[in-house]
Amino acid sequence: MTTDIITDGTTPIAFPVLPKLKPGTQLLPDGSAGAVTHWWSVRWPRIGGEALLPLPLDAFTSDAFKRTYAPGTLAYIYCAGCGEDHRQPTVKTGLLGVARRLFAAIHKVSVTTQVKLTDRLRELNKDHYGCVTVSADGYPCSDRGFDNWMFQHILPVGAPLEGSPVKVANKCLPVRLPRGLSKDEFEERLHMYMEDASLNAWLKTPEAQAHCKQIDRTPEEFTRGTAYGFGDSARWSEAKEFYFMRPKSDDADRLIRIAEVIIHDWVMNPASRDKLISYKSLGQGYVRELP
Repeated sequence: MTTDIITDGTTPIAFPVLPKLKPGTQLLPDGSAGAVTHWWSVRWPRIGGEALLPLPLDAFTSDAFKRTYAPGTLAYIYCAGCGEDHRQPTVKTGLLGVARRLFAAIHKVSVTTQVKLTDRLRELNKDHYGCVTVSADGYPCSDRGFDNWMFQHILPVGAPLEGSPVKVANKCLPVRLPRGLSKDEFEERLHMYMEDASLNAWLKTPEAQAHCKQIDRTPEEFTRGTAYGFGDSARWSEAKEFYFMRPKSDDADRLIRIAEVIIHDWVMNPASRDKLISYKSLGQGYVRELP
């Protein structure tokens, strides 16, 4: 049995080791709404790696941090899912359908600065975010159910560190970014820390090949993309914001800690501010023509 220390530094979490099961063993009864209905011999990646990223308990209350930190943009980290159609509840549609076919817990994790968070859902539904994939016979196609996005509760076991610019609110994590750190740069750094648990990235690994072989599917069937419309033209982009993430578990604590680490590093490490990893969007006029 192993333990990790939760974000507030005080609450240990024990993860029991399951007895060895035969691949394909049923874990949930027929008709269960859960995605992980059967056990397979795959070790799912976790956001932030196997251990929480370290920060001292006084990271945000120290005189050094308080002297340097200046509040800037208010951003919101959200976790979202989409799927089950009440008209066809037995059809595996949307991101929930992807999770059920893969037997994994998957959610969209991203950042917005829109004060009315539901406007972001309207945008995701309009774009059918993440619907583009590859059919079983190898052709690009569009999955159903990606126009039914909804926010998920983010329920950590612990709490943010004392004085943290990261809070826990209704279906989001409000984050007061330090002055000079843009929403886009913060989001790209968030992805950098979480990339190993990104669905599209994982699908390129030997572990994905082995798991998909066990369940008699191909990794390509689970890849996600989005076609963005711009008048009469369109841009196809990889939908990289899908992660192996359980928002009602200590994964939420890991998400909080990653956000705290990014902010603390930006404030306390001046060299970090000179290494921007964000990019200019192809859809905003920075290329001569859309691909």
